[in-house]
Amino acid sequence: MRQQQSLTEPKKANNLATLSSQERLNLRETMKQTEAMEWIRRFKKKTLEEGGGEAQYWWQQTLADIAKKRGQKAADDLRQRMNRIKNEISRKS
Repeated sequence: MRQQQSLTEPKKANNLATLSSQERLNLRETMKQTEAMEWIRRFKKKTLEEGGGEAQYWWQQTLADIAKKRGQKAADDLRQRMNRIKNEISRKS
């Protein structure tokens, strides 16, 4: 994923309050995508270390915790993003 030039400029990096509405939306989207990629990485690591069944159980518990803290809509959004990223990766392979 390429970085957005406007978000990496030194004058913007010092104060999020100076970001435009569109820049804040772009930053939020970037953060959500990055989080989804991080959870995919953690799930793969857990699968390698403990096996698929344990990793699946761990993920269900983690997703339930996310739903409790952020709401079901946020948990569903994260799951959809992860599935979309995994599908994109498998199509490229």
